[in-house]
Amino acid sequence: MATGHAMARWEGIDEFLKVVETGSFTTAARLLGVSKSYVSKQVNLLEDRLQARLLQRTTRKLTLTDSGEVFYRQCQLMSQQFEQAEAAIAEMQQKLRGTLKLAINSRFGVRYMAGAVAAFSRLHPALNVEVHSSFSDVDLIAGGYDLTIRYGRLEDSSLIARKLGTYTLSLCASPAYWKCHGQPESPEDLRQHNCLGSADRYWLFDSGADEPLKVKVSGNWVSEDGATLMAAAKEGIGVAQLPDFYIRQAVEAGELVKLHSSWSRYWRETWAVYPHGRHLSAKVRLFVDFLAGYMQQELSPKRELFVADTSIVM
Repeated sequence: MATGHAMARWEGIDEFLKVVETGSFTTAARLLGVSKSYVSKQVNLLEDRLQARLLQRTTRKLTLTDSGEVFYRQCQLMSQQFEQAEAAIAEMQQKLRGTLKLAINSRFGVRYMAGAVAAFSRLHPALNVEVHSSFSDVDLIAGGYDLTIRYGRLEDSSLIARKLGTYTLSLCASPAYWKCHGQPESPEDLRQHNCLGSADRYWLFDSGADEPLKVKVSGNWVSEDGATLMAAAKEGIGVAQLPDFYIRQAVEAGELVKLHSSWSRYWRETWAVYPHGRHLSAKVRLFVDFLAGYMQQELSPKRELFVADTSIVM
């Protein structure tokens, strides 16, 4: 009886935490793999057991009551301590289990991140891995992701980011294109070229100042996919701005020629990003450590294309 009573005290807490994190009974139910009515029932039973209202429900949003704020903070601490205990056991056993759910940007990331994920998976065969690719940033909490890989300047302060390194974006085109149209001698000259790229039609370049130089370009080829842009550049359609690690083989094969000018490059940072306020589980921490080392080993020694870093941003 005592054991059953102790277990009953925990009922509804996971559902309550997930509802608060997502701000929605529907989203919480989807992430927990149960029905919305089940989540609502568990939270109601929890409130009845505590004899306190935890959530203020309206047709538009959910808010925590004063009692709910106190209870949420304490439950969050308990949840983190439980995750730490699980992580400690996993590390002792040196065997990661569960599922690592990762979001990768489709534009450039899949080409090299997929190799890193596969290499990590070989080291931890008991770990299930889900890789989701998208051209836009995903909502980590709503999507139930453990982490995502992002590039460039980070805007969302509700997330924690570890800097994995820095890579270079360069201008490139086919030898035939450069021969026919000549090479630009300044950013302004790009207006005379067919620039291949995303729909926003702005390219960034290092300016020597805190803010990069932002140049408006135009062209007849729009794509968010790096492989598509590289293929178009190889065919002589126009100029592309792509990561050095992405075009290295094409440059070595003579299919593309990089523009070597002091103004024509841009350094972009790569980040591993995960939700704020969560204890970093063993699977995420070990994967991020592995990824930082993988990037340094696989990319930077070959052409100094990728510079590793270990900064943490909160």
